Amino acid sequence: MTTDQHLDATFAPVFARIADGAIEREADRRLPTEQVDWLREAGFGRIRVPVEYGGLGATVPQFIRQLIELGRADSNLPQLLRGHVAFVESRLSHPDVTVGEKWLRRIADGALIGNAQSEQGSTSFWTHATTIVQNDDDWVLSGKKFYSTGSLFADWIHTTAAVDTDTSANVLVPVDREGVSRIDDWDGFGQRLTGSGTTIFDDVRIPEEDVEVHPNGAFKGTYLLAFLQLIHLATLSGLGKSAVDEAAGFVRQRGRNLLNPRYPRPQDDPQIQQVVGKVASLSFAATAATTVAADAVGAVADAVVAGTATDDLFDAADLAVFSAQSAVIDLVLSATTELFEVGGSSAVTERFRLDRLWRNARTLGSHNPVIYRQTIVGNYLLNQVAPSDWALNNWADVQNLADAKHSGSN
Repeated sequence: MTTDQHLDATFAPVFARIADGAIEREADRRLPTEQVDWLREAGFGRIRVPVEYGGLGATVPQFIRQLIELGRADSNLPQLLRGHVAFVESRLSHPDVTVGEKWLRRIADGALIGNAQSEQGSTSFWTHATTIVQNDDDWVLSGKKFYSTGSLFADWIHTTAAVDTDTSANVLVPVDREGVSRIDDWDGFGQRLTGSGTTIFDDVRIPEEDVEVHPNGAFKGTYLLAFLQLIHLATLSGLGKSAVDEAAGFVRQRGRNLLNPRYPRPQDDPQIQQVVGKVASLSFAATAATTVAADAVGAVADAVVAGTATDDLFDAADLAVFSAQSAVIDLVLSATTELFEVGGSSAVTERFRLDRLWRNARTLGSHNPVIYRQTIVGNYLLNQVAPSDWALNNWADVQNLADAKHSGSN
């Protein structure tokens, strides 16, 4: 197993290079293609792959600590890799060991996996306008996806499609396959450089081995929902650390203190010190909550690999992450707002682009709305309804609505 010291020595220099140009990339809306290649070359994509398959064998908590530091350097990078790292987790826990090993070895060799799951206008996780149909010895994939985070930088796209009314499929698609189009049209005001735009599949032929059919609503016995949100929490925690860096750096470069001339150097002003200290405290609390949640996810991830996972472990991971989600979002939004108090109007000038931190935090905080996660936690504490039952009940509601619509049309 790798150590934190080894991971720090490997990746800290890469993160420093990434941080150097983050503001300029933001200003120019320049996609971080080169920076993704740096991470690939350093082995960041294989950080969770077991050593025996050519990876670094990091635990979930070790990985999350590195992801926080990457988010500190540039919050676009951990998000654009979200689909990749979630796919790695799915292969670590894949029921077919042969399939899992095949993909883990590919990833250890440098393959990056992008995400294209969501569709604009869909009514649930399991209602896809994108379809996949069997055609002789292979399948044909057709449809349009949005929020295709990371796919512009990837070698493969992990997507989903409807097989019939009761089943869907996970589909792996090479980005250079005929009929695949990737479009950089993400228009959010934050996380602008994640490649979260449109992907079009125009009658793309897919071999049988790259199609995994599963029943809709099958969320029992998985920690992936918690893991996916944990990635956002790590990115947010990195943004909190970046807010501390930016606040302190802004103050140190200032040469006057107009409103409190008793302290000509702003860094000596106790009121400004208090603001920087508050931002640091908010960041510290966000990181602490995220790392505790990572411990819970790590416990169930290890148990899944060992074959000892229980419902209690899955529930504990969901509850830890969903509880942390509400706190971390509030803490980081506060930190990325409070930092402006160190500089007055000069802190809002374009050359510092301090606004990017709040915009990126607000965008990340809007994913997987926290109001639903708070309800899941509350329902568990009051009524002992397991977090995974939310997904099952959601699918039941989808079916009931479809049945009612069908009956009404007859």
